[in-house]
Parts: sequence; C-alpha cells; structure tokens
Amino acid sequence: MIDESLLSRAEANDQAALLELDRQGLPAAPEETLTDYIKRIRQLQERIIAMQEAFAANGEYECEGLKMRAEDQVPVDLLRESTASTLENYDFQIDWVPAFFINPSFSWLFGGCAYYFYPETFALMIIRRSFARKRRWFIYDRDEILAHEMCHVARLAFFSRAYEERFAYAISASGFRRRFGGVFESPADSCLLLGSTFVLLGGQISQTLWFPGLAMWPFWALVGGAAAFLMGRDRQRRRTLKRAQGNLQNLSLSRKQAMSVLFRCADDEIAVIAAFREADELCHWLRQKVQLEIRWRVTAARFMFTLNMF
Repeated sequence: MIDESLLSRAEANDQAALLELDRQGLPAAPEETLTDYIKRIRQLQERIIAMQEAFAANGEYECEGLKMRAEDQVPVDLLRESTASTLENYDFQIDWVPAFFINPSFSWLFGGCAYYFYPETFALMIIRRSFARKRRWFIYDRDEILAHEMCHVARLAFFSRAYEERFAYAISASGFRRRFGGVFESPADSCLLLGSTFVLLGGQISQTLWFPGLAMWPFWALVGGAAAFLMGRDRQRRRTLKRAQGNLQNLSLSRKQAMSVLFRCADDEIAVIAAFREADELCHWLRQKVQLEIRWRVTAARFMFTLNMF
C-alpha cells in the first residue's frame, strides 16, 4: 500500500513527500504535471485497494484473465529483501507491488514476469512457486528476478524501449546477462532472430529433401544480418548510455548518482545528455529541465543537490 498521508502531502507540493514517493519507485513521468502525477498514483492506489477488498471478500482476485489467490501473495518482507540491488544502483525500493507465487501454463522454464496495466501504471508480478521455499531454482535467483521486474515497474510511465532492459539487466549478478541482456529490446527483436533461424532451418530441410542444389548462403546471410543488426544497435545504445553517464560524472556526480539520474530519464533525454561536449552547456540544459518538470525537480533534489540546480 502507498501511504495516503504521503500522497496528500505530495499533492500539496511538499518536497519531502515527493522525494519519498520517488524513493519508493514512483517517479513522475516525462512532462507529467503535479496534478496528473498525483491522479495517476491515486488510480494505482485504487487498483491495489480493489485487489485487497476482493481478497477479503472471497480470497481471489481476477485481472485480465489472470486469477490470483490471497494465500499465494509474496510477503512484503521478502519483497524488501530483493530490493538491495535497486537501492544500491538506482536508489529506490518498491514494496507496494502485488506479487504472487504462481506457475502459469507451460511453465517448465518459467522464472517470473510482470503484467502491466495502463493508464494507472498498475503492475502485478508473478514468480515460480518454487521460490516460496528457496532462493534459487535452475538458473534463476528469486531476488534478481524480483529486482529486475521492479526496475520495469518503476519506469512504467516512461514508455521506454531503448534502455529499459539495459537498466534492468545492469543489476544482474551475471556478467553475461549484464553484457547481453539488453540486446533484445522488444518481442519483435526475438522474433527477428528466431524467425531468421527458422528460415535457415527450412532452407536446410528443403535442400536435403527436395532441392539438393539450393544455395544456402542467402539463408545464412539472413541470420547473420539479423544478429549483426541487433549487436550493432546494442553497441550504439551502450556507448550512448556510457557517454551520458560520463558527462554526468564530469559534473562531480558519483557513478550511483549519475545512473540514478539516467534511470529517471526518457530515452531521448539520455541521448541529449550523451551528446553534450561542454559541462556548462549540460548544466544549463539540466537547470532548464528542473524549472520545467516536477520529475527533474525531484531528481535534482535527490541526486544533483551539489550542482545548485534551484
């Protein structure tokens, strides 16, 4: 639950309350006014309350075909345990998101996922039932899955694609996932690579069974082209994010402060920050953003307080 008194104070433009909401993984969205921001958070709160009332009435709650039981809910203490990495990297801690131990259909390799609902940016997380008894299962770590999804939940209102998975995978304990987790930015990217692979398989089957003279190099080129596109775009995104981080650290921000600021940026803002060559120009741009948006005012107060942004 989100503290109602905290919302009331934030609605009155109390800075301490606004900073606390941000710390709880509820940042304002790009170009969102204070009125719209509080309205969205109250709508989110209403969905959470409706779920609790349904649990109290009949022990179940159904949302978009997904049925949840009160007895399967992940304890709040366990949610808090999983937030060490989000606090360490991006300085937020979420414990208000409903999460459940559920094995969906065809869940042989399932670890966990989240469901998102707009416009109130309501979210539900489900993780494998095995995690109710142990921290690890197969290649999955319970805390890492929950923290990963919490990164997405915190940025739901940003409608981000370019850096979304990079932020979420950056907190992974696995070096492989940290490096390659952001390659697939959307389901379409997975379909591109898998689709080209299946086309290659179809070509090989056709060559074996019906057309012995069928040239295979176009099929291999299709797979190679898809992989090259994904890896080339990933390299560009990583370089842009690294340049943006470096530019912020050149303003005497720590690495954590810089990444916390970028975590609260829209995709186009990250590209803009990366493009600056002079620190003074970046400072001027940041001051303009602070004057225009509540999100940037809160971000500056939390992570750029040494830069005199007000």
